[in-house]
Amino acid sequence: MPVHSYFVLIAFAFLFLGFTLQFFRLGGPGTGVMGTPTIEKLYFYSGKFAVLITWVMFIIKASFPGSGYIYMPDSISWFAVILLYIGVIIILIAFIHLGKALTVGLPEQPTSLQTRGIYRMSRNPLYVGVHVIMFASCLYFPDLINVSFTLYGIVIHHRIIKQEENFLAGRFGTDWMIYSARVSRYV
Repeated sequence: MPVHSYFVLIAFAFLFLGFTLQFFRLGGPGTGVMGTPTIEKLYFYSGKFAVLITWVMFIIKASFPGSGYIYMPDSISWFAVILLYIGVIIILIAFIHLGKALTVGLPEQPTSLQTRGIYRMSRNPLYVGVHVIMFASCLYFPDLINVSFTLYGIVIHHRIIKQEENFLAGRFGTDWMIYSARVSRYV
């Protein structure tokens, strides 16, 4: 197995650990982790599924380097690994700054507008990290299925983000308007 494969598996282990710690930080089972989907349920959950598929394909390619029908030079694979680590770091930092405000969908409980730390550079750093990993997955495992799920996931998450921002505008009013005028949606 190439050395970069081990780095991919380590990165996903860190990401899994981060998700697990965030889940327990939010209170574990039966808490408000699941919110209301921002768009039609089919699209909302299929967009989340698309992300999962691209990440699983990344892990499959790292675990079974001979899989796939397109050869990628090591330089491209290493670039994908670097992007993977950038995405993981962005996600983990976003988790830290979001704290208990993190939900899948719109939160039902009161929250505060997050504008500090990484949220000073992007209104949606969590999604930026997710998209970076999806793009890295396509570089690492350039399969038509992987690319299709990546494109679908990005399009659906853009729709989700727009609806989340409408929600935030309604919930935080002027504070949201000032923040969104100062900080871009992605980068």
